[in-house]
Amino acid sequence: MTRYASAVPLLWAAGFTGALTIALAPQVWPLIDLVQSFALADALSWHETLSESFSNGLGRTEQFRPFQRLLVKGLYEIAGLRLWFYKGLVLVQFLAILAVLVWILRPSGWRRSMAAVVALCCISGLPSTHILINVMAPNHYSLVTLLLLITAALALEPRMRGPVAWAFLPSTLLGVLFLELGALAPAILTALWLARAPGVDRRGVGASWLAIAIYAGLRLTLADQTGALQYGAVESNYGFSRLSPAQYDELFGQAPYLFTIYNVTASALTVLFSEPRAGQYQFVESLLLGNTPLWMWFHVISSTITTMVVASLVVLRRQCSSRDLQLTVFGLTLIVGGSALGFLYTRDRISVLVGLGYSVLLYVALAVLWERWAQNKRNQLLVGTAVVVLASTWTVRNGETWLHLQDQAWEVHVEWTDRYDELTSARFGELRTDIQGRPQSGPIVIDSLKLYLHQVHLLKYLRAFALANPPDDPRNHPPWTFHIFEREHSR
Repeated sequence: MTRYASAVPLLWAAGFTGALTIALAPQVWPLIDLVQSFALADALSWHETLSESFSNGLGRTEQFRPFQRLLVKGLYEIAGLRLWFYKGLVLVQFLAILAVLVWILRPSGWRRSMAAVVALCCISGLPSTHILINVMAPNHYSLVTLLLLITAALALEPRMRGPVAWAFLPSTLLGVLFLELGALAPAILTALWLARAPGVDRRGVGASWLAIAIYAGLRLTLADQTGALQYGAVESNYGFSRLSPAQYDELFGQAPYLFTIYNVTASALTVLFSEPRAGQYQFVESLLLGNTPLWMWFHVISSTITTMVVASLVVLRRQCSSRDLQLTVFGLTLIVGGSALGFLYTRDRISVLVGLGYSVLLYVALAVLWERWAQNKRNQLLVGTAVVVLASTWTVRNGETWLHLQDQAWEVHVEWTDRYDELTSARFGELRTDIQGRPQSGPIVIDSLKLYLHQVHLLKYLRAFALANPPDDPRNHPPWTFHIFEREHSR
């Protein structure tokens, strides 16, 4: 069993990804933010795409993610609008994330194998993980998460130490040019180096920080800085309600650091205790109103029990092996760094790395409890009971992830039907005004009329496809699913 201990969690990962394939089948292209991406890929040449990607002349100027647009262009040239291709890509990336995580955990023996399965169940059941299985072109959250995990896996691999340490420079630069999540790579490598991970040395750490310096130089010299994202520029939840930019100025205009502290704390607590969610204290509010749904109780209780098991590492840290300590440092870095990334505003998706770090700590805690603490029948019974409870609760929450995809498919269907006029009139008008108002918004002069026509063509094509492939109405699902699972729609 020791030799094949990794096979069990890998088989679980393959089975769960297969189940997600069924749930993902009715998904169609989402309307928001998609038409512009594909229209640009279709309208611009490779030279124009390269120029616009690094100058950030079109689209969201507060973001500098040049490789996203380049990858969209490449995928569009390869697969066009074949939705099955992008669905398959999302599923392959998700399975790869779980597989690399098993590589990092490297379970040995049946106890650690079971602990790894519980850790994977935890990851797959967290709301923050839902972003990894969203159909986007491409799913950059999934891609950068995979790059970060591969970076950590290599740092824990003894054969990486040496001249190949400079591989951390291009891997870090690649990740950060896709998405800001990639900026966590140097912190991960530094923490693992301090924990004496066998696959990283000073050169590897220095190479990663050099990549961040190169990224900063590119962003400052090439990107348009006029639209940089500022505090309060995006609506964010606070307390029991959503905070508009005007309300932000009123509450935190003189002390924005207080809002930063709130967002960072909320990004961590949403994983540790399932409260708040996206910065909003829904559970507390429902208690005050006296209408707390069953699924919310289930979320808070299951997360609290899991956090109590994770917290046992404080007592058991002296019984951890050197590799367990390295995994603990890695998990804590993901939790702290992932929470810090939500300093401007918080959403479920921002805590995706927090959830991964949480699951790593859960694995270590269960493994050490089972191997070192459960030396008598009483302790063995306690640990066995904890494993059964955790495996059961997170398996139920895995079912919620499966239903989330079906609910999301219906939400996208509503975008193309009931909300189509509302969304296109506002969003389409913004795009047209933005493009026509900045005819030379980069080194290349963009033909705004050509781009506008590409958008119209894509809208017609994608809407026809969406209407021809309606998903099942989730409101017709059995009533009990709306009591024990968080659903996007009520009956």
